[in-house]
Amino acid sequence: MGILIKRFASKLVLVIVLAFAFSLCLSSYAEAITLIPPSLEIGLKPGKVYSSEIKLYNETASPVELYTEKTAFTAQGETGKPDFDFDADTEIGLVSWIDIEAGPIVVQPGQRYYVPLAINAPLDADPGGHYATIFFSTNPPEEGQVKISSKVGTLVFANVDGEVTEQVKIVEFDTSGGKGSFNRLPVEFFTRIQNSGNVHLKPTGSIVITNILGKESGSVDFNSTKGAILPDTTRRFDSMWEKSVVVEKSGNIWSNFWNEYSNEKNNFGFGQYKAEISITAGTNDSVTDNSSVAFWIIPWRMIVVWGLVVVIAVILVVALLKRYNAWIIKKSSNK
Repeated sequence: MGILIKRFASKLVLVIVLAFAFSLCLSSYAEAITLIPPSLEIGLKPGKVYSSEIKLYNETASPVELYTEKTAFTAQGETGKPDFDFDADTEIGLVSWIDIEAGPIVVQPGQRYYVPLAINAPLDADPGGHYATIFFSTNPPEEGQVKISSKVGTLVFANVDGEVTEQVKIVEFDTSGGKGSFNRLPVEFFTRIQNSGNVHLKPTGSIVITNILGKESGSVDFNSTKGAILPDTTRRFDSMWEKSVVVEKSGNIWSNFWNEYSNEKNNFGFGQYKAEISITAGTNDSVTDNSSVAFWIIPWRMIVVWGLVVVIAVILVVALLKRYNAWIIKKSSNK
């Protein structure tokens, strides 16, 4: 019985090792295939065919065999990451409009392969945004089967002509964690923007920070990477107002105090500040919105250190004045 268990365990380990090696091999395919473009933004006219191509480049020393797969995607929570729905009906929506070579597509070592792409929006296509992904996989998609494969894909953002609504608004703008005070920079902000229109939008703008006197102390570009918000979704964006690199060191309480003192000095701020965000989006930046938040920066370690320096200096001056006065009085009495 013990021998059988050992043999079974040995075979199980071998299967796990082979499966792991196989998955690494498949992953190397994905890393070795360059796909251009990674995303495609297009305008569609009902009843008209849009034509383009996707370029595949094989960076390996061996031929790579690929198959295509089409699937719809939506937004994953408020992260902005795509959420692929592999179980969605491929006979409706943008997925069904896409015509592309199914495969196998063989890309020779060091060679490029141009895959023709055609998208035909029907006459009754709903105006606004439609979204799909074209994947290139090392295994053919087979219904009802689960297979290990690596995929690379192109995100397709399509806007169908017609009556579209462009509408975004800032639903929340605050410091990270809702903190009202900091001891130094950086100060992190988050912005939640809701898209209640029927097309995806890429809001851009800036966050301007002013001090208590209304003077500008800094500014931060908002959504410089041009992240998109899909229709009927809310997306969170994180931003940071910073000056110098913060040095993180671990040690005892004393060394940590002086390290943080140095960080406060290099990333100095003092008093109340207001951060105001202004965004624009849509055709000709016609959609606008703004919001603001107030916060304090109190570098307490610097206040403690320099407060002690001032107190010690005052004590020394008072002591010297007393000694000087005593010397004057003594000198006068000796005359």
